[in-house]
Amino acid sequence: MTEIDNDILTKQGTVIDQFKRIIEKNQLSHAYLLTGESGLGKLAVAKWVAKRLFCINLQNGFPCNECQECVRINENQHPDVFVIEPDGQSIKVDQVRFLKSEFSKSGVESSQKVFIISEAHKMTSGAANSLLKFIEEPVGNVTAFLLSDNKNLMLPTIVSRTEVIELKPLNAEQLEQQFIELGVPNTIVSATTKITNSQAEVELLLENDWLQNAYTGLKDWFNALVKGDRNSFVLVQTRLLNLGSDRFHQEKLIDFLTLFPRDLLEIKVSDQHLSFPDQSNQFTVIAERHSVKTIIAALDLALQMRGQLASNINFQSILESTTIKLCNLFESEG
Repeated sequence: MTEIDNDILTKQGTVIDQFKRIIEKNQLSHAYLLTGESGLGKLAVAKWVAKRLFCINLQNGFPCNECQECVRINENQHPDVFVIEPDGQSIKVDQVRFLKSEFSKSGVESSQKVFIISEAHKMTSGAANSLLKFIEEPVGNVTAFLLSDNKNLMLPTIVSRTEVIELKPLNAEQLEQQFIELGVPNTIVSATTKITNSQAEVELLLENDWLQNAYTGLKDWFNALVKGDRNSFVLVQTRLLNLGSDRFHQEKLIDFLTLFPRDLLEIKVSDQHLSFPDQSNQFTVIAERHSVKTIIAALDLALQMRGQLASNINFQSILESTTIKLCNLFESEG
């Protein structure tokens, strides 16, 4: 095991072992679809296979990452390993035509060729149909890797002509470490893993400090409403609405919001796995003042918000009406 591959071997060791056995038995298929959330290592897996095929100094069946072949693959400089990525928002037909022209040629330095299409679900319909003929009738000693966060967005005829490999999700510890490396603060990394397991989504949520602003805004809002403080209604307009600029951020704000009453219930039941461990003392005081029945009712009100949003009820109306109901609920027992 070489240091440069430690990360992917930790994340996807089972898949790597599977490909290692396939290559050793000379049973590599002509096309694979690697699918799973962003951040699981799809590109790293595809590059590992390419290195395993081209490496001239294998170490116990693993690529050395030091020979010229491995170095060029790692740096996207190998003449027989092509990586295609979206040009803007999509993969266009001209990119696939270029790829197909390369398919038809012999390898520059060997008979083997590897093609990797990153974010393959972003192929235009023209690009996907253009690729289909090669997938149906491969030419030469070629292996193609299509990488996609969501195979359901792929052309079904392409999916049916590839070997589909679902990459396993990261465990909680791996996911938290990945998010911390992306820049998620330690205080809210546990909460973040409960609203998404997608690296791409986290990168969006980190823009303009959205995650931190959502946490501080919701914390102030929640601490006010559990006291029956009508200032929580004002906070909806001054702090929370700006965080819901589009449907994606509205959904994530609601998901984030539900974690607050969920933590109260967790304290009542087991006091483990809190989303906001830094609020443990504060939440313990709140939980002691309220019954399990009330906290469950509060959580139920929060959970209903997603359904209301899906029914196209105005986001501001959802926040304001839920705030009033929660205020009344906690005040009645306060």
